[in-house]
Amino acid sequence: MRKPKLREVVEAVKALIVGPVTTKFPFEPCQPPENFRGKPTFYQEDCIGCKACAEVCTTQCIDVYDDVTADPPNRKLVLRYDKCIFCGHCELNCTTQKGIRLGGGEYDLACFDRSTCVETVDNELVVCETCGAIVGARKHLLFVADRLGAKRYANPTLILTSEGDLGLTEAEGGRSEDKPLTREDLMRVTCPKCRRTLVLQELWGD
Repeated sequence: MRKPKLREVVEAVKALIVGPVTTKFPFEPCQPPENFRGKPTFYQEDCIGCKACAEVCTTQCIDVYDDVTADPPNRKLVLRYDKCIFCGHCELNCTTQKGIRLGGGEYDLACFDRSTCVETVDNELVVCETCGAIVGARKHLLFVADRLGAKRYANPTLILTSEGDLGLTEAEGGRSEDKPLTREDLMRVTCPKCRRTLVLQELWGD
């Protein structure tokens, strides 16, 4: 019984000399480790609005709000980090790998009003000129066009979206919703459903 008691005495003396192992937070700031998962943060310059983060969120704390009536149409991602479990799936599955990150070491997130625990990012939407359906976020389409390179020219929607930003194409005038689909609509920004209808009509007729 003597040896265990001696070990306890040695540990007590060490604690008095060396001091406690725990940090002095909140009296002194704590430096988290390099790979610490801190507050999830959107980065506007790198987020392309693809909503991949919202699709994989395990606690569904990322909501997507699409407003096609705005000018221009807008997609807002709203992250409630008071519901977040900091699993890192959003960062891991981000299309650009930089649009949302849990780094930065921001860990002191206590507050009195949970409604303030919100992180948001906005992106412009591209809508179908034929039916008004959402095609995708503009930055997402530009990201895809950049990855495809010359293959983008196989898709009129990508051509008009990417080259239009370069000023190489002019914006089309408004299209009447009552007007039936014709060959000229092939060179418009269209959703996959309308694109399929146009192609079938071009191949087989009415």
